[in-house]
Amino acid sequence: MLKRTFGVIGLCSLLSLPVSGWALDGADSWRNLTPKEKENVQRNYQRWQNLLPKDKERLREDWNRWQNLPQDQRDKLRRRYDDLQKPPRDDQKNPRAPQSSGRSRWSDEQRSE
Repeated sequence: MLKRTFGVIGLCSLLSLPVSGWALDGADSWRNLTPKEKENVQRNYQRWQNLLPKDKERLREDWNRWQNLPQDQRDKLRRRYDDLQKPPRDDQKNPRAPQSSGRSRWSDEQRSE
């Protein structure tokens, strides 16, 4: 009976090692964040706490939908989002505007007169 008890305890502790390692990894990743990233996490957590229950549920549904998307669709959406977040470059602000080549319409000879 004692042998069996020790065997069960040993098996349970052996099975719990990966779980305890995973739990410790979470604390380690928090330590590796920069102060700005930590501030971001805390601010987002505060936002989450202040949300109404129906809004929390909607966010959970959106997150689940995102998690269930195939990886290629996720990548495609992420690229589109990143493209929208970039500020427009000077040459792309108004594609219909005439592009100047850096030269005026007056030639060098006329300017010297």
